Amino acid sequence: GKKAQALTGDFINRENHRPFYGPRIYLTTGLFHAMEPRLAIQQLHEVVTLVMRWSLNEIQKPEKPGVTTEILRAIAKRFWGSELAADFSTWEGKALAASMIQDRQHAKESLILCDFNWPIMCSDATDDHIGDPTLESQICSAVTGREVDEEGLYRIGARVFNLQRAILIREGWQGRAGDALDEHEFSSPASEIEALGNPDALIPGEGGRTISRKGLVVDQKQFEEMKDEFYTLRGWDIKTGLQKKTTLEELDLADVARTMEAGGFLA
Repeated sequence: GKKAQALTGDFINRENHRPFYGPRIYLTTGLFHAMEPRLAIQQLHEVVTLVMRWSLNEIQKPEKPGVTTEILRAIAKRFWGSELAADFSTWEGKALAASMIQDRQHAKESLILCDFNWPIMCSDATDDHIGDPTLESQICSAVTGREVDEEGLYRIGARVFNLQRAILIREGWQGRAGDALDEHEFSSPASEIEALGNPDALIPGEGGRTISRKGLVVDQKQFEEMKDEFYTLRGWDIKTGLQKKTTLEELDLADVARTMEAGGFLA
C-alpha cells in the first residue's frame, strides 16, 4: 500500500537494498555503501567475516583459538594498511583500508575467485596464522603468463575501480554528493539487518579491547573527513569527488580521460 515505504524504516537503503553490515557498526563499510549503486557484498565480506571470526573467538574462548586480537591486528596491518584499521573506535586508517579492499576485491572479481574463500586472510597453514595477499597475483601470473606482483594486482583493481567510477559519473552519479549514506545512518541506531550475525555489535576497539557499537550512529563530520582522505588517496578532487585527468592517465586510462574530459566530467 501507499504507506509501505514508511514502514520499511532503515531496512531498505536508497538503492533499494537491505543494508547489511553497515557503517554504524563497521565504519569502513560506509564508503562501500556510499559509492556503489549495488550492494558491494564482496567488499563488505572482507571486513565483516574477519571481524565476526574474531568476535566468535572472543565470546566462545575455544581451546584452540581462532582469530585472536593479535592475529586480527596483524592481518589488518598486512591487508588493510595499518593496525588502526582493526580499531573500530576510531575513523583513522579506514580510508586507506577501504581503498585497498576495493582494489583487491575488483581484481579478485576479475579473476573470478570465489568470495567464500578469497582473500585468504588467515590460515592454520602458517605459523603466525596470517594469510598471504600475494596469492591472487601468483594465480594471475600463472594463468596469463605475465608476471604480476601484489602491487601490480592492486593496480589492476584500481584501473577497474576507476573505470567503473568514470562510467557512473558519465551516467549521472553526482560525485561527492552522490557518495552519501542514508540519513538514518546518522540519526538512528543500527537495525537487526545491519547487525546481521553480530546482534550485540561486538567489535575490536582501541588496543584490541572488545567494545560494542550497539546503539551508536555514524558521525557525519568524521564520515565526510574520511571521504576527504579517501579522495586524496585516490588522486581525485576533494571538493567534487570527480576524477582528475592525470590520475586516469597514470592508470593507463588515457582514452577514458579523453572521453571524460570531452564530456566535462573531470575535475
